[in-house]
Amino acid sequence: MAETINITELPLDILVLVFPYLDAKSFLAFCSTCKAFQQPSIRLDPAYWSFQSRSTFRIPNQPVVQHDGVRWQRMYKRLFTQTRVYTWGSESNSRLGHHTNARSCPSPQEMHGAREMGVIADLQSGGWSTTILNSKGTLYSVGVLDGERSWGGSADPKALSFPPGYPESPAAAAYNEPTITIRQFSAGRSHILGLSDSGRIWSWHSFDQPAVQVKFVNVDLKEDSSGGSNMTNSSLFGTVKQVVGGWSYSSAYVHGVGIVAWEPLRPRAARHGPRRARSVPRRSLLQEPEPDTMLLLENFELPKTGYLRPKGAIRESDHDRALGEEVGQVKNHIVLEHFVVFVTDVGKIFCSRLDEKDKADNILELCAFGGEIGKPLDVQGSFRTFAVFSNGRVVIAEQDYLERSWDARTTNPNQTDIAGLKYIPALQHNNVVSIAFGDYHFLALHSTGKITAYGRGAQYRESLGLGALPAARLRGLHSLGIAQDDYTRGREVWFRKEQQEWLDFLHAGGKDMQEASDRFGLYADGNLNVVGELSEWIEQEARVWDEDMGEDGLGAYFALRVSAAGWHSGAVLLVNEELANKKTNYDWRNKSFPRLKLGNGEEMPGSVPIDEWREGRPELQLNWENP
Repeated sequence: MAETINITELPLDILVLVFPYLDAKSFLAFCSTCKAFQQPSIRLDPAYWSFQSRSTFRIPNQPVVQHDGVRWQRMYKRLFTQTRVYTWGSESNSRLGHHTNARSCPSPQEMHGAREMGVIADLQSGGWSTTILNSKGTLYSVGVLDGERSWGGSADPKALSFPPGYPESPAAAAYNEPTITIRQFSAGRSHILGLSDSGRIWSWHSFDQPAVQVKFVNVDLKEDSSGGSNMTNSSLFGTVKQVVGGWSYSSAYVHGVGIVAWEPLRPRAARHGPRRARSVPRRSLLQEPEPDTMLLLENFELPKTGYLRPKGAIRESDHDRALGEEVGQVKNHIVLEHFVVFVTDVGKIFCSRLDEKDKADNILELCAFGGEIGKPLDVQGSFRTFAVFSNGRVVIAEQDYLERSWDARTTNPNQTDIAGLKYIPALQHNNVVSIAFGDYHFLALHSTGKITAYGRGAQYRESLGLGALPAARLRGLHSLGIAQDDYTRGREVWFRKEQQEWLDFLHAGGKDMQEASDRFGLYADGNLNVVGELSEWIEQEARVWDEDMGEDGLGAYFALRVSAAGWHSGAVLLVNEELANKKTNYDWRNKSFPRLKLGNGEEMPGSVPIDEWREGRPELQLNWENP
């Protein structure tokens, strides 16, 4: 007679294989059956709650917080009803989705019509647009996709459509259609790539035209509606895991093939002169007409990116084993203006230069970014800037750093003393989940749900979301961007209108401008020490609005995703309306303009008491570039 084993006696590594088959209600009921299942390692299993959040709501994976079960479980509860979309920056082409005639929006405002889209899973900014993915797999966009070829743009979100013969969009379908239901997407500068549940690649080059399916002459793509779950290496081969749109290239990671890149599709009317077509309608190559498909003639694969880690007892060839040790399996990749950068499962990061012949001849390991196998490691970036995440450390670099490393690959293979790495203090070991880059600004999303802003350039300061000048000078913002000393602690993007009203009140001199006139003069004269300390004091004081974090500890405004492009930014937030509308006990309307004892020991003039620091005066670190 077979021995009967109590389920509580099963090891955790067996139980976690069962959990994904239970929906959230069943899983919680299961955990309530006995005390053994109430332990955090089971009830708050990060693999389960991240899987449920991603499969139920299409939330993109976040490798840096993959093991934070508490965060994923709390997010899951609020995702059903609380997702909101906020945008800010340049209003041109209606790219923010606001109904306004203003030229710019320096503080976050909610996008018009976004609440009607249902649960928001992801948001990305293109060169002149903002695109949203909802939990049903439908893409919506505002603005224009290619601002160099068209003008105007609509502030009303429009569902991206599909060719005749398909439902116009997943939202309009009367049934589940995995070939057009988008599970992951990427906004390039002037095009959008979408990957469907079945693994089909779609490309949009205009919001007024339906998508075109992308296929390759020399790569046989395979579709599978399971999304790769429980598949063997042989059945995974040829399925698409990820699409990434860049500045001037599109790309996809294909299991067993590697990273495949190609020039973005363009409207046929946009092609001029004798330039050889990079893609042709499939009906010109095959007998049966398929006007919804582009069969690409000139794509290329990045060398050494096709390795698949074997599952089970599969025996590898000597070549594959060596490739697995040298490079490993690609986990994530980004496409910059002239480079592809990718991270692998052996804790290494590589780059490959995209030359003018539309090919990549080799790859180069970036020695400065090596991580540890099994530790969270990620790369994110766009256009000319990228960030590497490793064990709480965040390194920022420009594409020029890759150029110098690439040019020195034979003379300096270890990349010793190559300049260009930036260790910004506010980003180090500060719970940074992701970073979104515009042309001259970038935004960091923290696991606490906060967003901090960084950048320079007079034309792009509204993209930071720190408010309008002159009041925003109290946050360290000046005509050229953020003061360098403010990179020590970071400046949070505020989503409460009352906080901006408070800032305007202080900039008007507080409750008594006459009493504050002398110390206001120190600030108005641009004394850097005064401006720096004032901005940090205000940053700390503003956190009084977040003291009530609610029962789940996520607070009133909890950011899930952040995006940025050239002149604008956006974020997906969980908004607890009850907390957001709750009035604070902080009587800011009766406060004076701040009077501080400065770091040099000098007291700012005035007759009101010296203001204390809520979190202590910070030690400013100004030499964060190439330390």
